[in-house]
Amino acid sequence: MDNYVLIRADASNKIGTGHIMRCLALADDLKHYQIDAVFICRTLRGDMSDYIKQRGYRVYLRDSQVDLSEAEVESDALFTVNIVKKLGSMPMWIIVDHYSLDEIWESQVRSYTQKLLVIDDLANRKHQADILLDQNLAENAALRYKNLVPEHCGLLLGPSYLLLRPAFRLERHRLRQRTGTLHRLLVFFGGSDPTNETEKAVDALMKLNSDNLETDVIVGNSYEHKAIIQKKCDLLSHTNFHVQVEDMANYIATADFALGAGGVAMWERCYLGLPSSVTIVAENQENSVSLAERLGAVWNLGNHNEINSAHYADMINRAMNSPEELKEISTCSLELMNSDSKSIIGRVAEVLLGNL
Repeated sequence: MDNYVLIRADASNKIGTGHIMRCLALADDLKHYQIDAVFICRTLRGDMSDYIKQRGYRVYLRDSQVDLSEAEVESDALFTVNIVKKLGSMPMWIIVDHYSLDEIWESQVRSYTQKLLVIDDLANRKHQADILLDQNLAENAALRYKNLVPEHCGLLLGPSYLLLRPAFRLERHRLRQRTGTLHRLLVFFGGSDPTNETEKAVDALMKLNSDNLETDVIVGNSYEHKAIIQKKCDLLSHTNFHVQVEDMANYIATADFALGAGGVAMWERCYLGLPSSVTIVAENQENSVSLAERLGAVWNLGNHNEINSAHYADMINRAMNSPEELKEISTCSLELMNSDSKSIIGRVAEVLLGNL
Protein backbone atom coordinates (compact mmCIF):
# COMPACT_ATOMS: atom_id res chain seq x y z
CA MET A 1 0.00 0.00 0.00
CA ASP A 2 1.49 3.35 -1.06
CA ASN A 3 0.94 6.93 0.10
CA TYR A 4 -0.95 6.37 3.31
CA VAL A 5 -0.97 7.39 6.95
CA LEU A 6 -1.78 5.10 9.85
CA ILE A 7 -3.98 6.60 12.57
CA ARG A 8 -4.14 5.16 16.09
CA ALA A 9 -7.09 6.52 18.07
CA ASP A 10 -10.01 5.23 20.12
CA ALA A 11 -13.58 6.24 20.88
CA SER A 12 -15.97 4.90 23.51
CA ASN A 13 -18.82 5.92 25.76
CA LYS A 14 -16.19 6.79 28.37
CA ILE A 15 -13.43 8.26 26.20
CA GLY A 16 -15.79 10.20 23.97
CA THR A 17 -15.65 10.71 20.21
CA GLY A 18 -13.38 13.75 19.92
CA HIS A 19 -10.15 11.88 19.14
CA ILE A 20 -11.73 10.02 16.23
CA MET A 21 -13.60 13.03 14.87
CA ARG A 22 -10.53 15.26 14.68
CA CYS A 23 -8.49 12.43 13.11
CA LEU A 24 -11.24 11.97 10.52
CA ALA A 25 -11.03 15.68 9.72
CA LEU A 26 -7.28 15.30 9.13
CA ALA A 27 -7.85 12.15 7.06
CA ASP A 28 -10.32 14.06 4.89
CA ASP A 29 -7.78 16.85 4.35
CA LEU A 30 -5.07 14.35 3.38
CA LYS A 31 -7.43 12.66 0.92
CA HIS A 32 -7.34 15.86 -1.17
CA TYR A 33 -3.61 15.16 -1.66
CA GLN A 34 -4.28 11.53 -2.69
CA ILE A 35 -3.08 10.30 0.71
CA ASP A 36 -5.15 7.43 2.15
CA ALA A 37 -5.74 6.88 5.87
CA VAL A 38 -5.94 3.58 7.73
CA PHE A 39 -7.28 3.50 11.29
CA ILE A 40 -6.42 1.22 14.20
CA CYS A 41 -8.98 1.19 17.03
CA ARG A 42 -9.93 -0.98 19.98
CA THR A 43 -13.28 -2.73 20.22
CA LEU A 44 -14.63 -0.61 23.06
CA ARG A 45 -18.27 -0.02 23.95
CA GLY A 46 -19.28 2.93 21.82
CA ASP A 47 -16.37 2.65 19.39
CA MET A 48 -16.82 4.37 16.04
CA SER A 49 -15.44 1.72 13.70
CA ASP A 50 -18.66 1.46 11.67
CA TYR A 51 -18.81 5.22 11.29
CA ILE A 52 -15.16 5.37 10.18
CA LYS A 53 -15.93 2.75 7.53
CA GLN A 54 -18.99 4.73 6.41
CA ARG A 55 -16.68 7.69 5.88
CA GLY A 56 -14.66 5.52 3.48
CA TYR A 57 -11.66 4.46 5.56
CA ARG A 58 -10.22 1.07 6.39
CA VAL A 59 -10.26 0.10 10.09
CA TYR A 60 -8.28 -2.60 11.86
CA LEU A 61 -9.80 -3.54 15.21
CA ARG A 62 -7.85 -4.71 18.21
CA ASP A 63 -10.02 -6.87 20.47
CA SER A 64 -9.21 -5.27 23.82
CA GLN A 65 -11.56 -3.63 26.31
CA VAL A 66 -9.22 -3.23 29.28
CA ASP A 67 -7.31 -0.13 30.33
CA LEU A 68 -3.98 0.37 28.59
CA SER A 69 -1.55 -0.77 31.28
CA GLU A 70 2.16 -0.90 30.46
CA ALA A 71 1.84 -4.49 29.26
CA GLU A 72 -1.20 -3.55 27.20
CA VAL A 73 0.67 -0.63 25.68
CA GLU A 74 3.41 -2.97 24.46
CA SER A 75 0.81 -5.35 23.02
CA ASP A 76 -0.89 -2.39 21.34
CA ALA A 77 2.38 -1.29 19.77
CA LEU A 78 3.06 -4.82 18.50
CA PHE A 79 -0.44 -4.96 16.98
CA THR A 80 0.27 -1.68 15.19
CA VAL A 81 3.61 -2.92 13.88
CA ASN A 82 1.96 -6.10 12.58
CA ILE A 83 -0.63 -4.03 10.70
CA VAL A 84 2.18 -2.06 9.03
CA LYS A 85 3.82 -5.35 7.98
CA LYS A 86 0.47 -6.62 6.70
CA LEU A 87 -0.02 -3.50 4.60
CA GLY A 88 3.33 -4.18 2.96
CA SER A 89 4.86 -0.71 3.05
CA MET A 90 5.85 1.91 5.58
CA PRO A 91 3.30 4.68 6.20
CA MET A 92 4.26 8.27 5.50
CA TRP A 93 3.12 9.12 9.02
CA ILE A 94 1.85 7.25 12.02
CA ILE A 95 -0.58 9.58 13.77
CA VAL A 96 -1.41 8.81 17.39
CA ASP A 97 -4.18 10.61 19.27
CA HIS A 98 -4.49 8.82 22.59
CA TYR A 99 -4.05 9.93 26.20
CA SER A 100 -2.87 6.47 27.32
CA LEU A 101 -0.02 6.17 24.81
CA ASP A 102 3.38 7.80 25.28
CA GLU A 103 7.06 7.39 24.42
CA ILE A 104 6.97 3.67 25.32
CA TRP A 105 4.45 2.96 22.55
CA GLU A 106 5.98 5.48 20.19
CA SER A 107 9.52 4.11 20.52
CA GLN A 108 8.28 0.66 19.47
CA VAL A 109 6.51 1.85 16.31
CA ARG A 110 8.98 4.61 15.40
CA SER A 111 11.13 2.50 13.06
CA TYR A 112 8.04 1.37 11.12
CA THR A 113 7.05 4.81 9.83
CA GLN A 114 8.70 7.65 7.98
CA LYS A 115 7.49 10.21 10.52
CA LEU A 116 5.45 10.28 13.74
CA LEU A 117 2.76 12.84 14.65
CA VAL A 118 1.38 13.00 18.20
CA ILE A 119 -1.88 14.82 18.91
CA ASP A 120 -2.07 15.81 22.58
CA ASP A 121 -3.31 18.51 24.90
CA LEU A 122 -2.44 17.16 28.34
CA ALA A 123 1.32 17.85 28.30
CA ASN A 124 1.75 15.27 31.05
CA ARG A 125 4.00 12.61 29.47
CA LYS A 126 7.03 12.27 27.18
CA HIS A 127 6.78 11.67 23.44
CA GLN A 128 9.05 10.50 20.64
CA ALA A 129 7.44 12.64 17.95
CA ASP A 130 8.60 14.47 14.85
CA ILE A 131 5.65 16.84 15.21
CA LEU A 132 3.33 17.41 18.16
CA LEU A 133 -0.07 19.03 17.61
CA ASP A 134 -1.97 20.68 20.47
CA GLN A 135 -5.00 22.63 19.24
CA ASN A 136 -5.94 24.05 22.63
CA LEU A 137 -5.49 27.63 23.72
CA ALA A 138 -2.95 27.87 26.54
CA GLU A 139 -0.74 30.48 28.14
CA ASN A 140 2.98 29.84 27.50
CA ALA A 141 1.93 26.94 25.27
CA ALA A 142 5.43 26.00 24.09
CA LEU A 143 6.78 25.81 27.64
CA ARG A 144 4.23 23.11 28.49
CA TYR A 145 6.11 20.63 26.30
CA LYS A 146 9.63 21.58 27.34
CA ASN A 147 11.54 18.37 28.14
CA LEU A 148 8.58 16.27 26.95
CA VAL A 149 9.54 16.07 23.25
CA PRO A 150 12.86 15.67 21.38
CA GLU A 151 14.72 18.82 20.33
CA HIS A 152 13.93 18.20 16.66
CA CYS A 153 10.17 17.92 17.32
CA GLY A 154 8.10 20.61 15.64
CA LEU A 155 5.27 22.09 17.71
CA LEU A 156 1.92 23.02 16.16
CA LEU A 157 0.21 24.87 18.98
CA GLY A 158 -3.08 26.68 19.34
CA PRO A 159 -6.49 26.91 17.66
CA SER A 160 -4.98 28.12 14.39
CA TYR A 161 -4.11 24.44 13.80
CA LEU A 162 -7.62 23.25 14.57
CA LEU A 163 -8.62 20.12 12.67
CA LEU A 164 -11.91 21.02 11.00
CA ARG A 165 -13.86 19.58 8.11
CA PRO A 166 -13.96 21.74 4.94
CA ALA A 167 -17.64 22.56 5.55
CA PHE A 168 -16.50 24.88 8.34
CA ARG A 169 -14.52 26.99 5.88
CA LEU A 170 -17.54 27.21 3.60
CA GLU A 171 -19.77 28.35 6.45
CA ARG A 172 -17.17 30.89 7.58
CA HIS A 173 -17.03 32.48 4.15
CA ARG A 174 -20.80 32.97 4.06
CA LEU A 175 -21.29 33.68 7.77
CA ARG A 176 -24.18 36.00 8.52
CA GLN A 177 -23.95 39.00 10.80
CA ARG A 178 -25.13 37.93 14.25
CA THR A 179 -27.64 40.29 15.85
CA GLY A 180 -27.46 38.94 19.40
CA THR A 181 -31.15 38.02 19.36
CA LEU A 182 -31.80 34.43 20.39
CA HIS A 183 -34.19 32.63 18.06
CA ARG A 184 -32.32 29.34 17.56
CA LEU A 185 -30.52 27.33 20.26
CA LEU A 186 -27.98 24.55 19.75
CA VAL A 187 -27.46 21.87 22.41
CA PHE A 188 -24.42 19.64 21.85
CA PHE A 189 -22.13 18.19 24.52
CA GLY A 190 -20.07 15.85 22.37
CA GLY A 191 -20.77 12.59 20.64
CA SER A 192 -20.96 10.40 23.73
CA ASP A 193 -21.67 13.03 26.44
CA PRO A 194 -20.56 10.73 29.30
CA THR A 195 -21.75 13.14 32.01
CA ASN A 196 -25.19 13.41 30.35
CA GLU A 197 -25.36 17.18 30.15
CA THR A 198 -27.80 16.80 27.27
CA GLU A 199 -30.57 15.56 29.55
CA LYS A 200 -29.97 18.40 32.01
CA ALA A 201 -30.25 20.91 29.16
CA VAL A 202 -33.42 19.33 27.78
CA ASP A 203 -34.92 19.32 31.29
CA ALA A 204 -34.13 23.04 31.42
CA LEU A 205 -36.07 23.57 28.19
CA MET A 206 -39.02 21.74 29.70
CA LYS A 207 -39.02 24.22 32.59
CA LEU A 208 -38.90 27.27 30.34
CA ASN A 209 -41.54 28.83 28.18
CA SER A 210 -39.56 28.11 25.01
CA ASP A 211 -42.36 28.21 22.43
CA ASN A 212 -40.58 30.97 20.53
CA LEU A 213 -37.21 29.19 20.63
CA GLU A 214 -36.22 26.76 17.89
CA THR A 215 -33.81 24.21 19.38
CA ASP A 216 -31.54 21.57 17.86
CA VAL A 217 -30.43 18.87 20.30
CA ILE A 218 -27.56 16.82 18.85
CA VAL A 219 -25.85 13.66 20.13
CA GLY A 220 -23.67 10.95 18.62
CA ASN A 221 -24.36 7.27 18.00
CA SER A 222 -22.43 6.37 21.16
CA TYR A 223 -24.66 8.48 23.43
CA GLU A 224 -26.41 6.02 25.74
CA HIS A 225 -29.62 7.92 26.52
CA LYS A 226 -30.96 8.53 23.01
CA ALA A 227 -34.39 6.97 23.64
CA ILE A 228 -35.01 9.05 26.76
CA ILE A 229 -33.98 12.31 25.08
CA GLN A 230 -36.07 11.54 22.01
CA LYS A 231 -39.18 11.16 24.19
CA LYS A 232 -38.49 14.40 26.04
CA CYS A 233 -37.84 16.33 22.85
CA ASP A 234 -41.10 15.00 21.39
CA LEU A 235 -42.91 16.71 24.26
CA LEU A 236 -41.36 20.06 23.39
CA SER A 237 -42.58 22.20 20.52
CA HIS A 238 -39.90 23.53 18.15
CA THR A 239 -37.29 21.10 19.55
CA ASN A 240 -35.51 18.84 17.06
CA PHE A 241 -33.47 15.79 18.09
CA HIS A 242 -30.59 14.67 15.85
CA VAL A 243 -28.20 11.70 16.06
CA GLN A 244 -24.72 11.73 14.46
CA VAL A 245 -25.17 14.68 12.14
CA GLU A 246 -22.86 15.19 9.18
CA ASP A 247 -23.43 18.94 8.85
CA MET A 248 -22.42 20.25 12.28
CA ALA A 249 -20.96 23.39 10.68
CA ASN A 250 -24.40 24.32 9.35
CA TYR A 251 -26.05 23.83 12.75
CA ILE A 252 -23.42 26.04 14.37
CA ALA A 253 -23.72 28.71 11.69
CA THR A 254 -27.52 28.91 11.91
CA ALA A 255 -27.72 28.93 15.74
CA ASP A 256 -27.77 32.12 17.80
CA PHE A 257 -26.52 30.59 21.06
CA ALA A 258 -25.30 27.19 22.25
CA LEU A 259 -25.03 25.06 25.35
CA GLY A 260 -21.99 22.85 24.99
CA ALA A 261 -18.81 21.36 26.37
CA GLY A 262 -15.19 22.44 26.14
CA GLY A 263 -12.63 20.83 23.87
CA VAL A 264 -12.76 20.73 20.08
CA ALA A 265 -16.50 21.52 19.97
CA MET A 266 -15.86 24.81 21.77
CA TRP A 267 -13.29 25.85 19.16
CA GLU A 268 -15.67 24.88 16.36
CA ARG A 269 -18.27 27.23 17.81
CA CYS A 270 -15.70 29.99 18.22
CA TYR A 271 -14.49 29.54 14.64
CA LEU A 272 -17.99 30.33 13.40
CA GLY A 273 -18.59 33.06 15.97
CA LEU A 274 -21.35 31.27 17.87
CA PRO A 275 -21.75 32.57 21.44
CA SER A 276 -21.98 29.71 23.91
CA SER A 277 -22.14 28.67 27.51
CA VAL A 278 -19.40 26.10 28.13
CA THR A 279 -19.54 23.26 30.62
CA ILE A 280 -16.24 21.68 31.65
CA VAL A 281 -16.77 17.94 31.30
CA ALA A 282 -13.13 16.82 31.58
CA GLU A 283 -10.17 18.00 33.64
CA ASN A 284 -8.07 18.82 30.58
CA GLN A 285 -10.67 21.41 29.48
CA GLU A 286 -10.39 23.63 32.55
CA ASN A 287 -7.46 25.83 31.54
CA SER A 288 -8.54 26.46 27.95
CA VAL A 289 -12.15 27.21 28.90
CA SER A 290 -11.02 29.61 31.62
CA LEU A 291 -8.66 31.38 29.23
CA ALA A 292 -11.34 31.60 26.52
CA GLU A 293 -13.67 33.15 29.09
CA ARG A 294 -11.06 35.73 30.12
CA LEU A 295 -10.67 36.67 26.46
CA GLY A 296 -14.42 37.21 26.17
CA ALA A 297 -15.08 34.32 23.77
CA VAL A 298 -17.41 32.18 25.93
CA TRP A 299 -19.44 32.05 29.12
CA ASN A 300 -17.86 29.53 31.48
CA LEU A 301 -20.63 27.74 33.36
CA GLY A 302 -18.18 25.63 35.39
CA ASN A 303 -17.66 21.95 36.13
CA HIS A 304 -20.34 19.45 35.16
CA ASN A 305 -20.62 17.96 38.64
CA GLU A 306 -21.78 21.31 40.00
CA ILE A 307 -24.38 21.97 37.29
CA ASN A 308 -28.05 21.00 37.10
CA SER A 309 -30.96 21.83 34.82
CA ALA A 310 -31.69 25.07 36.69
CA HIS A 311 -28.23 26.37 35.76
CA TYR A 312 -28.89 25.68 32.09
CA ALA A 313 -32.28 27.39 32.32
CA ASP A 314 -30.56 30.44 33.82
CA MET A 315 -28.04 30.47 30.96
CA ILE A 316 -30.79 30.39 28.34
CA ASN A 317 -32.65 33.21 30.08
CA ARG A 318 -29.45 35.22 30.34
CA ALA A 319 -28.79 34.76 26.63
CA MET A 320 -32.33 35.83 25.75
CA ASN A 321 -31.85 39.05 27.69
CA SER A 322 -28.28 39.91 26.63
CA PRO A 323 -28.19 40.64 22.88
CA GLU A 324 -25.31 43.12 23.09
CA GLU A 325 -23.25 40.72 25.17
CA LEU A 326 -23.87 37.90 22.69
CA LYS A 327 -22.72 40.13 19.83
CA GLU A 328 -19.53 40.94 21.75
CA ILE A 329 -18.86 37.25 22.45
CA SER A 330 -19.28 36.49 18.76
CA THR A 331 -16.79 39.20 17.80
CA CYS A 332 -14.25 38.03 20.39
CA SER A 333 -14.62 34.41 19.23
CA LEU A 334 -13.88 35.28 15.63
CA GLU A 335 -10.90 37.42 16.59
CA LEU A 336 -9.54 34.68 18.85
CA MET A 337 -9.73 32.08 16.08
CA ASN A 338 -8.30 34.40 13.43
CA SER A 339 -11.17 33.11 11.35
CA ASP A 340 -10.36 35.16 8.27
CA SER A 341 -7.29 32.99 7.74
CA LYS A 342 -7.89 30.90 4.62
CA SER A 343 -5.27 28.37 5.65
CA ILE A 344 -6.72 27.34 9.01
CA ILE A 345 -8.44 24.41 7.29
CA GLY A 346 -5.92 21.95 5.89
CA ARG A 347 -2.96 23.64 7.55
CA VAL A 348 -1.89 20.50 9.44
CA ALA A 349 -2.09 18.35 6.32
CA GLU A 350 0.16 20.81 4.48
CA VAL A 351 2.66 20.75 7.34
CA LEU A 352 2.76 16.95 7.31
CA LEU A 353 3.37 16.78 3.57
CA GLY A 354 6.03 19.46 3.83
CA ASN A 355 7.97 17.53 6.48
CA LEU A 356 8.61 14.27 4.63
